[in-house]
Amino acid sequence: MFAILYFLASFLYIIGYGGYLGAQYGAQGEMPDPAEIQAAVAAHLQTPAAIVGSYLVQFFLIIPVLLAVANFKTQSLWSTLAVRPFAIKLVWLWIGLLLVFLAAQSFLVRLLDVAPGEFMQMLAGSRHLPLVLVIVLVAPVLEELIFRGYLFTAWRQSRLGLTGTLLLTSALFALMHWGQYHWVQAVFIFILALMLGIAREKSGSVLLPMLLHALNNLASAIVVIYLGIL
Repeated sequence: MFAILYFLASFLYIIGYGGYLGAQYGAQGEMPDPAEIQAAVAAHLQTPAAIVGSYLVQFFLIIPVLLAVANFKTQSLWSTLAVRPFAIKLVWLWIGLLLVFLAAQSFLVRLLDVAPGEFMQMLAGSRHLPLVLVIVLVAPVLEELIFRGYLFTAWRQSRLGLTGTLLLTSALFALMHWGQYHWVQAVFIFILALMLGIAREKSGSVLLPMLLHALNNLASAIVVIYLGIL
């Protein structure tokens, strides 16, 4: 269901942007050319603004559904999504582990001479503030509520247990980012997801992995979007 909503949101954004371009042509008294509009939409989708728009549509489409399906008569949505306090002393331990992970990732990417894909090249040096805000604030909230919130709670109590839940949620998380990055970086995304899942298990809260996710994305945004380092 969540995958369908993701694709539906992207589709709605594309249709909406195409309609916006058509309306602009109409306002100027021109007859919209479908081929020209299609080419303009395709070009727009390769820009940071398109990522921002598409992700915001995903957020506002998925969050209401997520909150609705997480609310049970015998269990509140906050319990289902694991939105609860956690021990602050865990923060420093996990931030330290995150820094080790980021250092190892940077070293191995350079050692293996991993070529950045078109997605990363498009982001590099763009200094697009709305994109940074979406990556650092919106994405961690939405993705963690789904993967380390709803799905983790559901599957952790099933036959999958902890190991199966960690592997399945991490694989789906990496698959969601497939095509944006080199396969080596996709492996690191899988490892990051495993770390976030373990943090969720140890803390009993989705807020710790949400914080770690945001810090990871902040580091990437500073290095890639503002410094232009690939």
